[in-house]
Amino acid sequence: MGAPSFPCSNVPADPREARLLGLYGQREEGLWMQRTKVLGGALDARGWRTLGAIARRLTQAAPLHLTTRQDVEIHDLSAKYVPEVQRTLGDAGLTTVGACGDTLRNIVVCPCSGTLGGRPDLEPLARRIGRVLEETDGIFSLPRKFKISLSACQEGCGQPWIQDLGLVAEKGEGRWGFRVIGGGSLGPRPAAGILLHEWLPAEDVLPLVVSAVRFFAAHGDRANRRRARLRHVRERIGDEAFRRALADGLAAARSERPWPAVNLAEAGGGFGARLVLTFANGDVSPDAADALAVLAETDGLKVRIAGHHRVIVFGRNEESLRARVGKAGALRAAAQPQPSVVACPGKRWCSRALADTNGLADRIRERFTGALGPAQAVCISGCPNGCAHSHVADIGLVGVVRSEGGRPVDGYDLLVGGGMGRSARLARLEARKLCADEVILAIFTRLARPEA
Repeated sequence: MGAPSFPCSNVPADPREARLLGLYGQREEGLWMQRTKVLGGALDARGWRTLGAIARRLTQAAPLHLTTRQDVEIHDLSAKYVPEVQRTLGDAGLTTVGACGDTLRNIVVCPCSGTLGGRPDLEPLARRIGRVLEETDGIFSLPRKFKISLSACQEGCGQPWIQDLGLVAEKGEGRWGFRVIGGGSLGPRPAAGILLHEWLPAEDVLPLVVSAVRFFAAHGDRANRRRARLRHVRERIGDEAFRRALADGLAAARSERPWPAVNLAEAGGGFGARLVLTFANGDVSPDAADALAVLAETDGLKVRIAGHHRVIVFGRNEESLRARVGKAGALRAAAQPQPSVVACPGKRWCSRALADTNGLADRIRERFTGALGPAQAVCISGCPNGCAHSHVADIGLVGVVRSEGGRPVDGYDLLVGGGMGRSARLARLEARKLCADEVILAIFTRLARPEA
């Protein structure tokens, strides 16, 4: 399958093509989710205003939704408006192609890139990776999705251990290169990636990503989607064979043609202040989108979508930054300190969800504000696919079905102790099929015994 047409004249009848255009049918018949990619979370003022205007006019009952991969979703979209929305997004310089489907997904870049002094600006490299891979044969018909992240900081904000390829900037030989981790993924049976390169020169990144995608296209399981990710190839052939195959592919790709030079410029030290905006359940109202647009076009500020329902505003002076954000009433709630509670849409929108997520997330926020620190993430997924990163969370909840009085009701498996994809540590299962009240009690008990 080649690249899908864009914009489309209607919702494609073929679900594969619809997904390649960022479209998923919602729980309610006739309504759609439209996802748009925002490379590195760097959405400009025009983009924020365009998305806000679409939500205000066409999906009045549904806010915009921030994903865990720096994308933005439009929900409750009627099929008749899909072509108009895709044209409007395209006119604003946004793309939906590859936002879903069996292709290269949005490239995640940690917000430290381009803002943290002494660290490299990775956004230009991310854009170059995207262009090179979009020109690679078969990129729109991979066995399954392919995810890449770039981290500028040692903390690994790009969650490298749960990516097909996770690159963490490191200095070696007096220049910038990358520590490379590969073959990780989440889903019902998650697995962390493995270390592929302690240090890879920056000029090898482009041949690396091309050769890895080619290897995946050739060896991924096209018959069984549940075993079709790159990490399933790794599990099938073994870690050492996997490393050798990717190293051989890199050597072959490196020598097949000249590759563009990759120069990683260090960011200046001017952005010494940051303010984290946390949007409950990932919901961004049209008014909030407009307020973010004003910040994005203000000299001396940078606005970046981070993972996990957060937007970070960087500035040069903390007092001035807080004053600017404080003027925007639509951002007041998001600017307040609150627990990090990440929830996928769950039953609100998703046809695959087994349990409510947003209602439980609201209860946890209300009950544990001031008790849960901002670094302690509670991640709630409506089904075992774990889209909210429950399987690597500090406290993860996965929607299941439990029986109560002989009827099926919402339940949650409880997982704890994950490394949030910044390390190889997966969360461990602690309890099964809890009701919402039992979840609240379990979190309370865990906070009272932090060593548990």
